[in-house]
Amino acid sequence: MSEPAAKRIRSGPVAKATRTELDDLGVSPDANASAAAAMRLAKIMDSSADPKEVAAAARELRQHMHTVRGLAPPKDRGDIVDELAARRPRHSA
Repeated sequence: MSEPAAKRIRSGPVAKATRTELDDLGVSPDANASAAAAMRLAKIMDSSADPKEVAAAARELRQHMHTVRGLAPPKDRGDIVDELAARRPRHSA
Protein backbone atom coordinates (compact mmCIF):
# COMPACT_ATOMS: atom_id res chain seq x y z
CA MET A 1 0.00 0.00 0.00
CA SER A 2 1.41 3.41 -0.93
CA GLU A 3 1.47 6.39 1.37
CA PRO A 4 -0.71 9.39 0.57
CA ALA A 5 1.00 12.23 -1.24
CA ALA A 6 2.28 14.99 1.02
CA LYS A 7 0.17 18.13 0.92
CA ARG A 8 1.93 21.05 -0.72
CA ILE A 9 2.28 23.99 1.66
CA ARG A 10 2.41 27.42 0.04
CA SER A 11 2.71 31.02 1.14
CA GLY A 12 -0.20 33.32 0.47
CA PRO A 13 -1.85 36.41 1.93
CA VAL A 14 -2.06 35.07 5.50
CA ALA A 15 1.63 34.14 5.51
CA LYS A 16 2.51 37.54 4.04
CA ALA A 17 0.50 39.40 6.70
CA THR A 18 2.00 37.25 9.45
CA ARG A 19 5.54 37.89 8.19
CA THR A 20 4.85 41.63 7.99
CA GLU A 21 3.60 41.69 11.59
CA LEU A 22 6.56 39.64 12.81
CA ASP A 23 8.94 42.03 11.03
CA ASP A 24 7.16 45.02 12.59
CA LEU A 25 7.48 43.41 16.02
CA GLY A 26 11.16 42.71 15.42
CA VAL A 27 10.74 38.97 15.99
CA SER A 28 12.42 36.48 13.67
CA PRO A 29 10.90 33.05 13.01
CA ASP A 30 14.48 31.78 12.84
CA ALA A 31 15.07 32.69 16.48
CA ASN A 32 11.62 32.27 18.06
CA ALA A 33 9.68 28.99 18.10
CA SER A 34 6.28 30.65 18.47
CA ALA A 35 7.03 32.90 15.50
CA ALA A 36 8.14 29.89 13.45
CA ALA A 37 4.96 28.02 14.41
CA ALA A 38 2.91 31.08 13.47
CA MET A 39 4.48 31.15 10.01
CA ARG A 40 3.80 27.44 9.52
CA LEU A 41 0.17 27.84 10.63
CA ALA A 42 -0.28 30.82 8.29
CA LYS A 43 1.00 28.72 5.39
CA ILE A 44 -1.39 25.91 6.35
CA MET A 45 -4.25 28.40 6.26
CA ASP A 46 -3.14 29.59 2.82
CA SER A 47 -2.83 26.02 1.52
CA SER A 48 -5.91 24.27 2.85
CA ALA A 49 -9.31 23.99 1.23
CA ASP A 50 -10.78 22.24 4.29
CA PRO A 51 -12.72 24.79 6.41
CA LYS A 52 -12.19 22.79 9.60
CA GLU A 53 -8.43 22.69 9.08
CA VAL A 54 -8.36 26.43 8.35
CA ALA A 55 -10.42 27.19 11.48
CA ALA A 56 -8.14 25.07 13.68
CA ALA A 57 -5.02 26.67 12.18
CA ALA A 58 -6.54 30.15 12.66
CA ARG A 59 -7.19 29.48 16.36
CA GLU A 60 -3.64 28.25 16.86
CA LEU A 61 -2.19 31.14 14.83
CA ARG A 62 -4.09 33.63 16.98
CA GLN A 63 -2.68 32.01 20.14
CA HIS A 64 0.90 31.93 18.86
CA MET A 65 0.75 35.56 17.72
CA HIS A 66 -0.61 36.55 21.14
CA THR A 67 2.44 34.88 22.68
CA VAL A 68 4.82 36.53 20.21
CA ARG A 69 3.31 39.97 20.82
CA GLY A 70 3.74 39.50 24.56
CA LEU A 71 7.41 38.55 24.20
CA ALA A 72 8.31 41.19 21.60
CA PRO A 73 10.53 44.02 22.80
CA PRO A 74 8.64 47.29 23.35
CA LYS A 75 8.89 49.80 20.55
CA ASP A 76 9.60 53.46 21.13
CA ARG A 77 7.20 55.01 18.66
CA GLY A 78 6.97 58.39 20.37
CA ASP A 79 3.75 60.33 20.72
CA ILE A 80 2.05 63.38 19.23
CA VAL A 81 4.17 65.77 21.33
CA ASP A 82 7.37 64.22 19.94
CA GLU A 83 5.96 64.49 16.43
CA LEU A 84 5.06 68.17 16.88
CA ALA A 85 8.45 68.94 18.40
CA ALA A 86 10.18 67.34 15.42
CA ARG A 87 8.20 69.56 13.03
CA ARG A 88 8.92 72.75 14.96
CA PRO A 89 11.56 74.87 13.26
CA ARG A 90 14.80 75.29 15.20
CA HIS A 91 15.95 78.89 15.74
CA SER A 92 19.64 79.57 15.97
CA ALA A 93 20.76 82.42 18.16
